[in-house]
Amino acid sequence: MKTLPHAIAAALAFGASIAIAQPTAPVTQPQIDFVSEPTASAAKLDGPDAEFVKSIVESLNAEPSLKNTKITVQTEQDTGNVILTGATMTPDQAKKAGEIVTAQAGAGKVVNAIQSDWHPSQALPAPTAQG
Repeated sequence: MKTLPHAIAAALAFGASIAIAQPTAPVTQPQIDFVSEPTASAAKLDGPDAEFVKSIVESLNAEPSLKNTKITVQTEQDTGNVILTGATMTPDQAKKAGEIVTAQAGAGKVVNAIQSDWHPSQALPAPTAQG
């Protein structure tokens, strides 16, 4: 009767080794497909600043690093400031949009109110030293 517990233990160990040796399917991130739309649009395209706003929108739409963002461009009639609103995937994209518009509108003339969807919890962990 002593061999029965040994046989059961051996069978369990053999089964566990098979379970451990089975290859696992790789975990893949789901593909996120965004609707193909222009990056930027104008809040309105009439009035004295229509051509200026249109040129800013075209500049933003031409920038490949702003893909998958949604930015609205408008001007303040009394100050001439350009107001940017909308959402980007990263803070760098929001900054880049502001830089593009500042190059056209001039320093101090851009109000960048673009929100980033990025959150610090999405950051990759810092690399560790391998010794």
